[in-house]
Amino acid sequence: MSTCVFCKTKQSKYCGRSFHKFPVKDVLRLQQWLKEMKRKDWKPNRNSTLCSAHFTNDCFDRTGFLITLKKNSVPTIFDNPKSECSSCHRLREYGRGYSFFKFPLDEPDIMKQWIANINIGPWSPSSDSFLCSDHFELSCFQKKSKNYITLRKGSIPTLFGENLQQTEFQDESDRPTTVNVTKLHEHLHICT
Repeated sequence: MSTCVFCKTKQSKYCGRSFHKFPVKDVLRLQQWLKEMKRKDWKPNRNSTLCSAHFTNDCFDRTGFLITLKKNSVPTIFDNPKSECSSCHRLREYGRGYSFFKFPLDEPDIMKQWIANINIGPWSPSSDSFLCSDHFELSCFQKKSKNYITLRKGSIPTLFGENLQQTEFQDESDRPTTVNVTKLHEHLHICT
């Protein structure tokens, strides 16, 4: 299974993207790819891939059974548009105090529960869809390392609309956001 080295999208049958290896044997084209990525001091290995989101449509050959890159294709789409929560539309901005979590596209049963709870009509999440930490109860979080939290496997978002408004936090600083990581760390017994 491949992972895009730029956006970290993982290959799955639900991700809707194709994955393409770096042209490590074509030095000139490899230099073009790396120049477009604007990553200093990084070199791909023979298994490194970029997903199709970083290429314009004219880079692809769609005539055969498989989607392939045309011979001289160069990825050019490396902007990082601001993501937003698919439910409350909070913007994902560094230092704003909310963690964002991708939809579990590779776990269809869990994903169905996420979508049912969001209740926003006929809609399907993509690999660029997120929910912010406000929609998860504290019990959904786990420590990954000293200062890094993730969702527990199988976590389901349950705090939406009226539920979100009615959720009683002793004070606003108890809300599970990264602004107040200390409270969340205390809950998870993480030493800081």
